[in-house]
Amino acid sequence: MPPSPEPDPPVRPAERARAAWRRPWRRVHFRSAKRAFLAITIPLILGIVGLFLVLFEVDTYQSAVAALEAKRDRILQSQSVMIARAAWERDDVQITLHAASVIADPDIVGLFVYDRDGVPIGQFGSDQPEPGTGILGEQPIRYAVGAKLEPAGRLVLVMTDARVWDVLRDRIIALLVFALLLAGAIVLAAQLAFDLVIGKALARMLAVIDGTRQGAVRETVDWHGPEDIGEVVEAFNRLQHRQAAYEVALDESRVNLERRVEERTAELRAARDAAEAASRSKTAFLANMSHELRTPLNAIIGFAEVMIKQRYGPLGDERYRHYAEIVLESGTHLLDLINDLLDLSKAEAGHLTLSENAVSLATPILRACDMMRAQAEQNDIELTADIPTGTPAVRADARMMMQLLANLLSNAVKFTPAGGQVSVRAILGADNAITIEVADSGIGIPVDQLGAVMQPFTQLDTTLHRRHRGTGLGLPMCRAIVEAHSGRLTLDSRPGEGTRVRVTLPPERTVLSIQERTPRRAVGRTVD
Repeated sequence: MPPSPEPDPPVRPAERARAAWRRPWRRVHFRSAKRAFLAITIPLILGIVGLFLVLFEVDTYQSAVAALEAKRDRILQSQSVMIARAAWERDDVQITLHAASVIADPDIVGLFVYDRDGVPIGQFGSDQPEPGTGILGEQPIRYAVGAKLEPAGRLVLVMTDARVWDVLRDRIIALLVFALLLAGAIVLAAQLAFDLVIGKALARMLAVIDGTRQGAVRETVDWHGPEDIGEVVEAFNRLQHRQAAYEVALDESRVNLERRVEERTAELRAARDAAEAASRSKTAFLANMSHELRTPLNAIIGFAEVMIKQRYGPLGDERYRHYAEIVLESGTHLLDLINDLLDLSKAEAGHLTLSENAVSLATPILRACDMMRAQAEQNDIELTADIPTGTPAVRADARMMMQLLANLLSNAVKFTPAGGQVSVRAILGADNAITIEVADSGIGIPVDQLGAVMQPFTQLDTTLHRRHRGTGLGLPMCRAIVEAHSGRLTLDSRPGEGTRVRVTLPPERTVLSIQERTPRRAVGRTVD
């Protein structure tokens, strides 16, 4: 059972509150530092001034209300004494005279006198002030009867804070105007200070950066001002010095690199010219020597054949015939080597010219099989050819196609042990591309050496390969012939499982109007 994941540590409420506070500010972006400065300064100043005004006016209002309440208490106490006899005697006239002087006060909106039974004996004004808020007060009325104070009634006084609000409103308007003027002055002062302290340094650095962008020499900023801004300017100047040093070093490196590139280009050009000259010299040498080499070799081969056939009489000792056969075999091998070298040299030089015609694949395939039949039967190797009826002809060089198939079949038979099989077949693809496949059950080639066998003069170091030592030009020459026909040659081989060579010609070389009519034919140990 997998262990359960550890729970995340709890987030403290203070950290959550700070994160919630920072989150909306991260989405606010200003186009300039000045706007950001003003956007922060103006609300801050207005908020502080507004808070001060609110606190001041609240305190002023509470003081005014406290004064009204004190005034109410004084009036209630004095009037309760003055109208005590009138209330005891229920004298309406006296109560009215005393109430008239009290109700004349603008802060008093109502005066109510009740007898000891709670019955109203005097009602002056209203108990609902308009406008303002009512300040209600009540005082018992006691009358001295002898040495004892007896309850005579109750006095109720209703006051209003309307005048307080009027004074407060006028003062708030005046303070708001003052606050706005103060805020404007502070903002202007802050903006001027920003321009002088920060904006000036930023403007100078921006001018230097713009000049550098337009190709001017890197300059430094001369600044005499606050130390913290001076540190930023000094850091900018150090950056300018380092960048200037980097640019000088870069220019020097670029000059050195251009010089080295020119020198290397000249060396490569000279090497290319030398290689082309050597290639031309090699091609010319091989072309000039071809006739000189072939002429004596043809004479050697011809005389060896005459000696083997004993046209002019017996040689005498049988060993002379054996020696003549060795001379014939060696001369033929040397002539084949010279022909391969010349053809490969032409291919590498791009001088391998094609004599193209419509070639029926049955002809070069069956002729190549006939050439290898004797060797296949001698080694007890089954050699078969499969050319389906209706296989189209191809536009190719008939001699080179014959040489291609002869080389491929020669390699297949040479490196196949006794009792093995070698097959060659033609395949028509869905895109009308013709593929010639030569397969054997021979010793095979290791996968890591498939690329090596395609190089000239390369032979694998195995027992069977050493037994059939050759020039190593067969497969490279085959590839050159295939590539001259714009085709592709591929190898598929495994040690001990044989080798499969596929030659694929492009569809445009298929001649659909001329089709092969030769039936399937097998050549080798068993012949149909």
